[in-house]
Amino acid sequence: MKPRLSPISAKERMETLDILRGFALFGIILANIVWFIYPVYMQEDPSFKNEWTSFWNQTDHTVKFLLSMFVDGKFVMLFSILFGFGMVIMQERAAAKQLNFWGIYSRRLIALFIFGCIHAYFIWFGDILTDYAILGLVLLLMHKLKPNALLIISVTLYSLLFVLFTLGALSSDSTMPMAISEESRQLMNATIDAHQNGSIQELMDANLMERTFYTTRNGLYALYLGKPIIYLFLNLPYLLMFLFGAAVAKKKWIHRFEDYRKGFFITWLITLILGGTLSWILPFLLENSSGAQTIQYVSSPFLTIFYAISLLFIYHTVKGKKVLQWLAFPGRMAFTNYIGQSIICTFLFGPFAFGVYGKLHLTTAIIIAIVIFVLQMIFSKLWLSKFRFGPLEYVWRSITYLGIKK
Repeated sequence: MKPRLSPISAKERMETLDILRGFALFGIILANIVWFIYPVYMQEDPSFKNEWTSFWNQTDHTVKFLLSMFVDGKFVMLFSILFGFGMVIMQERAAAKQLNFWGIYSRRLIALFIFGCIHAYFIWFGDILTDYAILGLVLLLMHKLKPNALLIISVTLYSLLFVLFTLGALSSDSTMPMAISEESRQLMNATIDAHQNGSIQELMDANLMERTFYTTRNGLYALYLGKPIIYLFLNLPYLLMFLFGAAVAKKKWIHRFEDYRKGFFITWLITLILGGTLSWILPFLLENSSGAQTIQYVSSPFLTIFYAISLLFIYHTVKGKKVLQWLAFPGRMAFTNYIGQSIICTFLFGPFAFGVYGKLHLTTAIIIAIVIFVLQMIFSKLWLSKFRFGPLEYVWRSITYLGIKK
């Protein structure tokens, strides 16, 4: 009988990866929560000090500032690293059974793209899955590169990107007012009204408008127009993190953590100093707040790596492992929980539940986000005690592997 590749078993799973996925999932809901309670057009005013947030108190603005420092950009980069890491694990398992990895991984990306489109156009505009599926094709083209080549490409190109964005941010005019355009103001009001009082159709229409606006900013619209180079440039950070994660997986650094403990500590210290300086200290030194936010975002991988290594060190202690194991449950169901966060928040803040979209203090929203994630941890633990996969993971894997062996 011809061998088939099946999903990795529970015994074969690397618990550290599931913990990192769970941790990333927690950061994702913290980063996304503001966009679950406000329209995407608010991105035109990064200060968030306007008539729609006039009821915010100082605590809310402090929380927003802390999110920029500690959360924004850091966890989507972690997800990106883990995406590249996961590709290598699947590649190595396919190679061990002499199977066609191209076919397997292509089906995986096609399924991911379909899920992403459903998520983006029918649930929440800020989907990242469609971009992962598209960029995953580029990753697939490069999957046979040696780990050193992957590492050199990712680190070198990201360094150049960092310098380019940093110079642009420092040279920008800090005196220019950051204001929401008149067109976006009208869309803001219409979107908020739809989320407070609208029908399902009005919600979907508003989400479609937000998705259109979002894709013009993240480059996906350029791809629709047949300009792939622009799209790749705007999404290069994600792709480079894919390559970095693939390099880490091929080098077996996490597999052999104890062997590389000294190297991990040096990297931990360097990324703490660089990431802390650029994300935690720089905002207090620059008058150009918009420029500081740009530098914070583009320097996210430093703190991403710092966070990840911190968790690895904690995990390799007796007490730390017991605590962090709770993150493994939502991590094993990251796909289901990611989509679930969008469904829960869109419903919870919308007209069919509390109708508090655009009315909520950010501090309150953060507390709700934490509660949602805690409930997801409990739900994931209970689900996995009965089933091998999360519900969406089961469908995704069934398509990837053309069925799942019992």
